[in-house]
Amino acid sequence: MNNDIMVRIFFVFSGCITLSVVIFVLHLQLTADNDLVRTYTANKVSLSNQRQARCNFVKSFVTEEQAIFDEQITQAVALPANSQRRHVLFIIVDGMRPQLGAYYDPEHPDYFSKIKIQTPNLDKFASQSMVFKHAYVQYSLCGPSRTSLLTSRRPDVTHVYYNHAFWRKVGGNFTTLPQHFKKNGYLTVGLGKVFHVKDLSNYQDIPSWTEPYYHPPHTDRQLHSKDFNESWGIVSELDEEKFTLMDTSTTKMAKTILKNISKEARAEKRYFFMAVGYNKPHMKLICPEKYYNLYPLEDDEHFLVNESWQTPVFNPNKNMEGARIINNETVLSSDVLRRLRRAYFACISYVDDLVGELLQQLVDCGLDGNTIVSFVADHGFHLGENHHWGKNAVWEIANRVPMIIRIPGITDSGMTSSSIVEALDLFPTVVEAAGLDPVPLCPADSSRVELCTQGKSLMPVIRKPDCDIKGVAFSQLMQSNHVLYTIRTASFRLVDRASFVDSNKRDDTHKKSVEWPQNTSYTMLYDHTKDILEQVNVAEDPNYASIVDELREKLHKFVNTQFNIN
Repeated sequence: MNNDIMVRIFFVFSGCITLSVVIFVLHLQLTADNDLVRTYTANKVSLSNQRQARCNFVKSFVTEEQAIFDEQITQAVALPANSQRRHVLFIIVDGMRPQLGAYYDPEHPDYFSKIKIQTPNLDKFASQSMVFKHAYVQYSLCGPSRTSLLTSRRPDVTHVYYNHAFWRKVGGNFTTLPQHFKKNGYLTVGLGKVFHVKDLSNYQDIPSWTEPYYHPPHTDRQLHSKDFNESWGIVSELDEEKFTLMDTSTTKMAKTILKNISKEARAEKRYFFMAVGYNKPHMKLICPEKYYNLYPLEDDEHFLVNESWQTPVFNPNKNMEGARIINNETVLSSDVLRRLRRAYFACISYVDDLVGELLQQLVDCGLDGNTIVSFVADHGFHLGENHHWGKNAVWEIANRVPMIIRIPGITDSGMTSSSIVEALDLFPTVVEAAGLDPVPLCPADSSRVELCTQGKSLMPVIRKPDCDIKGVAFSQLMQSNHVLYTIRTASFRLVDRASFVDSNKRDDTHKKSVEWPQNTSYTMLYDHTKDILEQVNVAEDPNYASIVDELREKLHKFVNTQFNIN
């Protein structure tokens, strides 16, 4: 066989491989196939078996699976006209405190309203929306919180306690918020950071989307690796010309998609659910210079902090410049704290501008009159309060988040509610507001129930802002084989620690149980009528003994129901 023939054979063979790879990638992006996901959960296949499953899956792509996908897209496009249905724009940001202008209340100042961050776009949006003043996440870490919010299940049901876990593997094949809209014929599009599961490609969940997921290039890392320090960075105009920041890329792509679908959307031939996730103001605190200029460093008013918070500071982020180790604790100088707070505020103003662009695109496309817009953060963020920097805490600042929802024709005049609500309530609320059938409540054991909610629709509160349908919020945080649970009422926050213990491993979810200590040595109680900063633990104060007993009993009873403990 001569060399010419050998070369031809090589190119033909290479072309076949390339075509196969292209088909494989396109299919994984475009097809939401639950059977493949169930392979992870039900069969616990090995990595090699997973690869083989994917290979077998791809073989049918051109025929049967393509037909299924085409049918799904057709269903999404050819929706019957229904004036009660609405489009949905779901916006989620990372690690944002409810320290927006919309939350500023000079007559009732707290740690969030002493400093008014410049957020004109979110303030305008809030003036046409319901603003929930006391919304709480179920876990102050990205992965567990987003999983809880997007499945409307609590962490003890999803079994997601860290960022690497995938609920379909460890908890159950739970339907997500975008997946539910997809099943109801909606076009579902995701961009940026929506889920946070490190086991998934680009942290995303394939069954949730009808369209290829957009994850922006990691330009922030390129900038960071070149000229920026480890904790914050200022992007000059020259840098902006060279690199497009990730959140900016996400916004540009979202605006383009809205333009492309607006014609059919306005004609009610296609309803859409678009989820847009922003990385900021999460570390690293990198944003354009003009936002830093909004907060001059010499303007001390923006960066005042109780002296007792300055040192020591628990710091899980080892990359903060200026940190020192004293008595085995990380300490940040007051100057570093001021610079970090400035960077954090700047990143919030940066996100505010991006959200403003996105909302204006809705107006330009004529979609604002029939699109529900929700805005929420996955957790809060300590800026030195409680001797803590960052998330991963059981205190108010780590668990309270901005949660705002605009429903055309209902919230137009703007409204606020001080009722206590939870992030997992957003799922059933958006579903009801969009005109879909209500999401059923979860049974005691919902591990095998794909669609249900452990939250409550907040539409009664939206219709009557002083209505209180919950009264309490629950959050939790893992600590090795222990877990801190917290209950928040209108006047108090109680924290108690339980131990995880193995229970009867009857199925693949490896359920666990909890045991509570008999004493209150791990109990914390904060009186929000006197101590909104949660600085004084009054759990051992005899004057609060009855409150401790009442809230501990309520907390223990609630948690025990998650594990079917009588």
